[in-house]
Amino acid sequence: MKYNTIMILAILITSFFSLSIAYLLCNYFVSQYTFYKMFQLILTILLMTTFYAPIKHILLKNMKIKGDDNE
Repeated sequence: MKYNTIMILAILITSFFSLSIAYLLCNYFVSQYTFYKMFQLILTILLMTTFYAPIKHILLKNMKIKGDDNE
């Protein structure tokens, strides 16, 4: 696989997990408040920025890709 394909795959995996976790946490803790959707968006962005780099690193290591195609 190419580097760009791995990056798209990492973004898809990260967004799926982030949206799922944020949805579950917001439904459990803050569903009764009016800012429910805003808190869910903030939590999703926080989780995506937290988990993107580790997922990308794991995918690159397991697919045995050295780095960017431009290098």
